Amino acid sequence: MKATQEDYKSVIFSGCSIDCKGVSICNLSNHHKRLVSTNEYQVWSDRNKEYHLFKNIDEAVNKFLELTNKKRRA
Repeated sequence: MKATQEDYKSVIFSGCSIDCKGVSICNLSNHHKRLVSTNEYQVWSDRNKEYHLFKNIDEAVNKFLELTNKKRRA
């Protein structure tokens, strides 16, 4: 069974981060409480050389899924 967007959001809301295929997503306020006062979602991939911050969890999960499904550059 493939995870849905709701599954990913549930994991993030519970305070965890997700790493999959060289792509990561987390809620920065769970990891850097002194630096981030509101929910900010970070999506990054060293492999794809992409780093993004989002205020909206849906946008963050969409970018996470886009990057995990992206073919690796040669």
